[in-house]
Amino acid sequence: MASSGLSSLRACALTCLCLFLQHVSAYVGSATVSSTILVIARDSTSAINGATLGLQGYGIPYEIVTVPQAGITNLPLLNSSATHGNYGGIVTISEVGYNYGDQYYSALTRRQWNDLYAYQTNFGVRMVRLDVFPTADFGVVSNGGNLNDEPVSFTNNTGFTTANLKP
Repeated sequence: MASSGLSSLRACALTCLCLFLQHVSAYVGSATVSSTILVIARDSTSAINGATLGLQGYGIPYEIVTVPQAGITNLPLLNSSATHGNYGGIVTISEVGYNYGDQYYSALTRRQWNDLYAYQTNFGVRMVRLDVFPTADFGVVSNGGNLNDEPVSFTNNTGFTTANLKP
């Protein structure tokens, strides 16, 4: 009986924490960062299926930005001042990539990607890229490929000391 009471207490505490986190900001250095997650996707369906259902499950606030093949003129306002970031994290789905003739490219411009990278650096937030092909932007070079599952190995993991990767 005491075990079920403890479980109920834990569930209540987790629910209160999730409700509290909906309006919390974190301090990163001298900056304040909102807890809202920015989700960038090609359409609402991929945003919902790829990221927001999980965020909803934990009561984490988010904002969806859809990027059509023609691109968008501006990203949402990433920070409202030099010391206040509007997003505590960024999730991109499929690089918001489209087929332009015979090549796939992101509908975000290089400037927009650089703005996202600068925001990460300035406010200490992380970006998660889901459902994306690895590219040279991240130090990955294709050796061809096939449709088979292939093992992956790391020969140099010095850049990822906290990830507990085994070379």
